[in-house]
Amino acid sequence: MNAGLCFNDVLPYDGRPAPLVKRDGKYYIRLKEAGAAKVQMAYAEAIFDFTNTGDDIWEIRLPFKSAINYVQIIVDGRETLEAVLPVTYGYSRIYNCIELPVEGEDFYALKDVPHGSVRKEYFFSKVTGEWESCMVYTPAEYDENPDKIYPVLYLQHGHGENELGWTISGKANLIMDNLIAEKKAVPFVIVMNNGMVQKKVSEEGTKASGEEAVNTAHIVDHLLFEPMLIEDVIPFIEGKYHVGGSRENRGMAGLSMGSIQTSMIVCNHPEMFSEAGIFSGFLRDWISSSELDMSCHELSKDQHLKAMEDTEKFNNSFNTFFRAIGEADPFMEHFLSDDEFCREHGINCTRQIYEGTHDWNVWRMCLRDFAQLIFK
Repeated sequence: MNAGLCFNDVLPYDGRPAPLVKRDGKYYIRLKEAGAAKVQMAYAEAIFDFTNTGDDIWEIRLPFKSAINYVQIIVDGRETLEAVLPVTYGYSRIYNCIELPVEGEDFYALKDVPHGSVRKEYFFSKVTGEWESCMVYTPAEYDENPDKIYPVLYLQHGHGENELGWTISGKANLIMDNLIAEKKAVPFVIVMNNGMVQKKVSEEGTKASGEEAVNTAHIVDHLLFEPMLIEDVIPFIEGKYHVGGSRENRGMAGLSMGSIQTSMIVCNHPEMFSEAGIFSGFLRDWISSSELDMSCHELSKDQHLKAMEDTEKFNNSFNTFFRAIGEADPFMEHFLSDDEFCREHGINCTRQIYEGTHDWNVWRMCLRDFAQLIFK
């Protein structure tokens, strides 16, 4: 999957014109939709109409200037996946996306620097009883230093995403390559798991026309990620890779739902982590019992936050406790409530507010800044 399409890219699809163009300093999308009566684009909970310019070519001026943007093309009232636009994954589905160049913002660009590797690993989970997978970023120097123990960051995505998000949309590997090349961050390994942990609903199948149906029914339980990380992932990763091995060499961070998982895990296991990053970022588990909770948990009592009652012990447990969010984030009320909680309990944290909302444009900046603070 290609998560970025810049304005000067030309995609030779059936002789159609390049979909993204720049004119008079503004960006437009052009699509060929033969026989369509109406073409629209959904973006940020709003619908925008294309203009028919003739010869079945539809055009729209883009309502955004940010780097990465998830869009949905709608043709005659029906949502489509547009073949000439890049695709990514979010909101528990495949999405089209558009990436624009942003002047002065190249920290996630592909540059002429040493590049690390992104590897896919498979492991059997005792928690889910099934085979699971994770993505592992290793810095460029990793294979050249088999006797060196590298720090490791366990980095999580948000609700409706998976273990691919941080490399496809987040460009975590390129961000790290550039920071390491500029000596702004120490080299460390990143492990990215699917936090939308699935459990089987039933083992029973049904029969129809003499055939046994294959039961693929699963339900997502975000609370299962904690035992899976502690019991399955960390032993597997730190047994196969020369990483971690101690709290000083181990950190965790996550965005949105992943920030809640991070908060719960580092508070419950402060003996295991010395670095913590809460991106767009919440201390309390407000997903349980909400409309996002697919496993119908009761309202969380946030027992993990009891770790913060011993202020001195908690502050001494973490070299970095980083909290950040976009200034236009729709979940800002939760972040501000956590601000007050931290003040009341005397919690030391690095707090950052970025321009932007609840999306990858902010999360890329979170990782950029957090990575420069940790494992120093």
